[in-house]
Amino acid sequence: MGGAGTQQTWAEQDPTARLAPVRRWVADRRLALVVELFAVLPVVAMVFEVAASPRLQLLDYWDVLLRITNADGTFDFGGIWVLQNEHPVMLPSLFYWLDASLFGGDNRVLGYLTVAIAAGTVLLLRSALPKRLPAVLRAGLVVATAALVFSPHGIHNFALGMSGSAWLTANLLVVVALLLARRGRWLAAWLVGLLACLSYGTAFAVWPALFLLATMRGERWWRRLVPLVLLAGVLVAWLQLRPSVAGQDGGQDVATVLYTFLTVVGHLWTGTMVDLAAIAGAGVLFGLLALLTIPAARARQLWFWWALGLYAVLAAGMIATARVKFGADIGLASRYTSLSVLASVPLLVILATVSYARARRTAARFAVVAVGVGLLGFVLGAPTVREVRAALEDVPLRAIAIREQLDSRFWTGITSTEALKPRLEALDHYPFTDDFTIGCGGPELGDRLDVDEMRPVRVADPDEPGPAGAVDTEERHGDTSLLRGWVTAGREGIRCVVVTNATGEVTGGGQYHLPRPDVARSLSWAPSDMGFAVIAPTDPAGRIVVVLDDGRMLWLPGKAAAGKAPE
Repeated sequence: MGGAGTQQTWAEQDPTARLAPVRRWVADRRLALVVELFAVLPVVAMVFEVAASPRLQLLDYWDVLLRITNADGTFDFGGIWVLQNEHPVMLPSLFYWLDASLFGGDNRVLGYLTVAIAAGTVLLLRSALPKRLPAVLRAGLVVATAALVFSPHGIHNFALGMSGSAWLTANLLVVVALLLARRGRWLAAWLVGLLACLSYGTAFAVWPALFLLATMRGERWWRRLVPLVLLAGVLVAWLQLRPSVAGQDGGQDVATVLYTFLTVVGHLWTGTMVDLAAIAGAGVLFGLLALLTIPAARARQLWFWWALGLYAVLAAGMIATARVKFGADIGLASRYTSLSVLASVPLLVILATVSYARARRTAARFAVVAVGVGLLGFVLGAPTVREVRAALEDVPLRAIAIREQLDSRFWTGITSTEALKPRLEALDHYPFTDDFTIGCGGPELGDRLDVDEMRPVRVADPDEPGPAGAVDTEERHGDTSLLRGWVTAGREGIRCVVVTNATGEVTGGGQYHLPRPDVARSLSWAPSDMGFAVIAPTDPAGRIVVVLDDGRMLWLPGKAAAGKAPE
């Protein structure tokens, strides 16, 4: 057994010798590159979400487009200076105009722009990571940052590009301003800060962050005061632009405002539970405060991260104060996710740096923890994806309403379709593009169908498959009806559902293959996705026409009194 007694177990080795392989591992740049490549995955996932998002623009885009265009589609520069929901959106207005004039107003173009802006933010945050951290730990933090920035929690800002091109542009410019200030390039930092304030109102919080950075750097007194002076100037300008609103809601109690504030900060760390978001927000906030008491956390290399954290916390406070009237759970709104991200990432970076400074052997495990934290923040956003997708289901109805100048009061965010039409036609803006379709593969709006070729839908027989259906509900606004119901052709496939007048002219359309499990439970032979929703001018003599895969047609009366779901 010669020599066996001279061998040492790993536990018996000198600590320095034991840690040598670990140190080489965490400093391995090739391994770090492999780890960092995982940061691409959440970006790609969000690109697919944008590709699947609707072409039609939504919500505030229409209000802004009306302001920045004349009736002939030309640009109205004066319109960009009008606030949108109390937010300055000068830079986003320019993005909207470029999209409208160059890309037919495609929502997905703004979505891809938002992805690029978010990716740029991740790269900038990567450049700000402390250089003394080992390569693998830095890579783990990059992966975590990418996972949180592109978390499905914030899908609203990507699937609705008009929102992200405002919110995330402001955040990007704030990061740039703070990075410039960290390098002592104050004039450039102030100019970029002003640009951020032209993108979204939350960027006003950049000025206290710049003041903090100037103070931590020990800058001359006037450099510390300039951000505060600029903040005052921005607020004066904002008050001049802000319209006076009579009868505003009274103030909220302090507890509700604080609760909302904490839910904004902790939004990332829950799926749908508001209380858990508030608890997580308190954890993030007091985690930062606790770290502030540690000398290693106040090192020069972390000053940028403290300033960024302050920006996020103050911006979250602004949102909580301004939006609490919509309910304390407004903090879980998808569009506010980026503020929770910009509060959580500094906490993670500072904690990793302090941990490494105290015990370098923790670098490897903290890299793993960082990736795990990013993964957790990413997957907790799954419920938000379902909510946003559900909210976008009826976009085909909205497109038809705008195209046909129907009443748009069924949804929020669509202004007068009559005012939009000349602008959209002049700009060749969707849904006034040549390739617009109601998704039927023919017929299209204005086509005429032969009413004599249509077979009426009969009453459903629970035992015998065959054509059956009914209109369950009819919602009216003005001269427009939104009808919802169900229809099946038995064992035959259905291509689409349209609306015609009594002579067979197609006057409306919408969606088919919507889930109707309630009907499927009564008709065991019927598919579960037999629901439909169509919009058209109100017409008591109108017909809902079902076009089968082989071109044959069925019809049922275009009014809710026609029937109801079988019991």
